[in-house]
Amino acid sequence: MTSKQKQIRAVALAALMVLSVFAGTVAFTGASAAAPDGTAPNYAGGAVHYEDSNGDTVIEVPFDEQINSSSLTQANFTILDDGDNVTADVWNGISQDDDGRVVIETSSAIKSEDIEIDLSGNIQDAENGATLANAGDKSVVFASVTLGQGDTKNAYKGSYVAVEANNLSESIDVEATDDDATYSFSGSTGTNSTVFVFNTENRDLGDYEFVFDNNQSQNATLTVRDLGLNVELDDQNITTDDALEGTASANAGNRDLSIQLLDSDEDEFVNISNPSLDGQGEYDFTFDSSEFSSDDTGEYTVKVTDLDSGVSVESSTVNVDDAQDGDANFGSSVITEARGDVVEIPVTVSNSDYATVNIGSEDVGFLANVTVEDENDDGEVVILFNTWEAINVAGGTSATADVFDVDDSDDSIVKSDIDANNQVSTLLDAGDYDLEVRATQNADDDSQNVATLVLEERNTESVQMWTASDDTDLSDLDEVNEALESGNLTQDSDIAHGDYVITQVTASGLGGIYESREQFFGNEEFNLTFNQTTAPANREAYSLNVSDNAAVVGDSENDTYFIVFDSDDSDLAALRGGNSVDFGADDGITANFTVEEADGNLSDSEESTTTDFDLIEGEHSLDDPYNVSNAAGQIVEGDSNVAPGTELQIRVRSADGTSPSFLKTSTVYVTENNTFSAEFDFSEQNPGDEYNIRVTGSSAAPREEVDGTVAEGSSTTETVTDDGTATVTDEPVTTDAPDTTEAPETTEAPATEEPATEEPTETSTPGFGVVVALTALLAAALLAVRRD
Repeated sequence: MTSKQKQIRAVALAALMVLSVFAGTVAFTGASAAAPDGTAPNYAGGAVHYEDSNGDTVIEVPFDEQINSSSLTQANFTILDDGDNVTADVWNGISQDDDGRVVIETSSAIKSEDIEIDLSGNIQDAENGATLANAGDKSVVFASVTLGQGDTKNAYKGSYVAVEANNLSESIDVEATDDDATYSFSGSTGTNSTVFVFNTENRDLGDYEFVFDNNQSQNATLTVRDLGLNVELDDQNITTDDALEGTASANAGNRDLSIQLLDSDEDEFVNISNPSLDGQGEYDFTFDSSEFSSDDTGEYTVKVTDLDSGVSVESSTVNVDDAQDGDANFGSSVITEARGDVVEIPVTVSNSDYATVNIGSEDVGFLANVTVEDENDDGEVVILFNTWEAINVAGGTSATADVFDVDDSDDSIVKSDIDANNQVSTLLDAGDYDLEVRATQNADDDSQNVATLVLEERNTESVQMWTASDDTDLSDLDEVNEALESGNLTQDSDIAHGDYVITQVTASGLGGIYESREQFFGNEEFNLTFNQTTAPANREAYSLNVSDNAAVVGDSENDTYFIVFDSDDSDLAALRGGNSVDFGADDGITANFTVEEADGNLSDSEESTTTDFDLIEGEHSLDDPYNVSNAAGQIVEGDSNVAPGTELQIRVRSADGTSPSFLKTSTVYVTENNTFSAEFDFSEQNPGDEYNIRVTGSSAAPREEVDGTVAEGSSTTETVTDDGTATVTDEPVTTDAPDTTEAPETTEAPATEEPATEEPTETSTPGFGVVVALTALLAAALLAVRRD
C-alpha cells in the first residue's frame, strides 16, 4: 500500500470514527477492504458479545482479511472478564464462516462491561502467513438485546443493542419515530461484520426504526425504556471503623446485579457477592467496616450494574476518614432541674455517632444507662429524662421507653435500662446525681467526661388570670406566645362573659406528669378547680366543671401552663350539690390550683394557690348623643370591657330624612386600655345632618347604638394617639361677607331621598407624588442622552 493510499485510508477511518462517536454507536464503519497480498492482517475493531439469531451466545471478532484456520485456537483468542482469564470456563468453539469474520461461541452469556479478547501475535493471514499487526487486548461490547429483521423488541436506556444483519458490511439506517423526535443515523455493520451496535445511553426514550440494506421492507423496531436503576447511600461521610450501607433499586424486580465499591481512580476496591433485586425492586447492601484499614481513606463511589441489560449507575461520593478515638462530652457541667420535671441532658459527640450516659450511682440508690445515636450527624443529642416516669421502673429499653427520649426526632435512643438493684419506688430525692459519658455503645467502657445533675425541691408558685377574644387562636405554645407579644392575650381579673378565660399556673415539678398525660384535670397528684367565690344565702357555692371544655397549653420547660376555656361554652357545666345551675355575668369565681399531699412524691404536704376573677356583662359605651363637626378627621371613640384585641365594626349611617344620605364604616380593635376609636370624614355632610352610630363585632357584648348630629362651627382636626385618646385642634371659620344686592326670593325644591352610599377612604401610592414623577422623567431623559 503506497504512502498516499495509507494517508487516504487514515483520513477516511478518522472521519468515520468521528461519525461513530456522534452517532452514539460503537460499530467501526468504513474500515479498509481486504488488504493487498503481502500485508499483515489487522483486527478491524468492534468486537461484540451477543446472542445470535440461532440462540447461541457468541463473540464476533472482525478482521480485515481471512485468518488462517490453524490460528483459530484458545491460545490465540483469550477471553478475559475484568482481567481474569475465563476462556476455559466459557469456550464452546470457534469458526470463520465468512472471510475475516471470526465467531467464538460461548457456553453462556458473559454479563459484564469489562469483557476483553486478547489477540495473540501468532494469528496469521490465510494467504500469506503474515502475523497480526495490532495484537493485544481488545474491548468487547456486551449487547443485552439482539434485533433482527422483522423484530420488535424493548431495551433499557443505557444498554447496547446488537442489530444483526444478514450480510457483511450491510448498511443500517436508524430513525426515532416518536412525535417531535429528530434523531437519525446512517451507518453499517462494518468490515467483515454482520452486527451494528446501537448504544442507547444518550438516546431519548421512545421508538426507533432500523432499516436494513436501504430496503424499507426490511426493518425492525426498538423501544427504549427506562429501567430506573438507582443507588442511594445512607451516609456521605464515614470512618474506617464504619460500615458503608446503601440501597440499590429499579423499576423491575428479581434482577441480578453487580455492586462494586470504586476508589477515586475508578478501580474496584471490593464488591458484593451475588446481589439481586427482590420482588419489590430493591436490594440493601453493606460494605463492612472490616474492608477498610487506616490506609484506605479517601473518596469512593458505589457502582451498580444490572447484569441482564448492562445498565449501570454510580452513587454520589462517600468520604472515608481515618477512624480516630471518638469523644463525648456534656453540654454543661451542671444541669439543674426540679424533681418531677423532664431533665434535658445535652451530649456532644465527635468522631462517633454514639454516646452512652450513666445517670446516678449505687451510692444514691439510682442507676440508669442510656445509649443514643446522633443520626443527623450534627454532633449533638439532647436526652430527655422524665424523672416522674422513673418511679417503679426497672429493666431494659422496653421497660424504660417512657423514661428516656431525645429532643430531636432525627436522633434516636439505641438502648436504655434502669438497674433493678438501684430503682426507686417514689420520686427521685432532691440532691446531686453523677453523670458520665463515653463515645461508645457500652455503659461499662471508661467514661470520657463527667457532669452533675442537681435535682431541686419543686414549688407551687402562683395562679394568674388572663383573657382573650374567643376568636383568638390559642391551641399551642407558639400561638400563645404570639398572642402575648401582640397584646391579644392580656392579664385581667374582670372577664366579659363570652371571652376566653385563661388560667396561668406556674409550678415546677409537673413536667413529667404533663408530658406523659397531657392533661391537667382528674389527676391524683394535682388539680385545678373553679368555684363560686361567694355563695348566695342558704346555698352552696357552685363549681365549674371545665375538664371537657378546656385546652391545656404547656410550657413545662419554663414551669408554666395555660388552661383555656370559653366562658359561654354551651357545654360548660356549673354544679351545686351535683345539680346543674345557671351561671354567667356578675359571678365571682375562685381559681384554685392544688398539689395534693403524697409523701415522697410531688409534695409531702398539700400546697395551694388561688386567685379570684369576675365574670362580667360585656358592653361597649359611647357618649350619647355623639356629635361631630362637618370636617375631616372626626373621631368616634368609646370604651369596651371585652378582651383587648377584639375586632369591632363601627358603622355611621344617616338618619331617615337626611339628604344626601351617607354610610361610613370602619374596623377597629379594642386596645389594652379598653378603648376603641375610628376616624371619619364628615366634610361632605351638612350641619344639622343626623346619623346613628352602631358598634358590633364581639360575642361577649351586645351591639351599642347612639345618635348624633353634624354640628356647625369650628373646623376640628382630631388625631388618634397611640394610647387611644383623641387630640382636638380648633381652626377658625372664615365667613364670606354678604352681597349688597339682594337676590330675588326663591323657593328650594323639595329634597329627594338618596340611597346611602358608603364612602371609601381615598388612597394614593405612598411617596409617588408630582416631584417624584418629574424626577423620574428627568432621569429617563438623561439616560436617553447618554445612550445617544
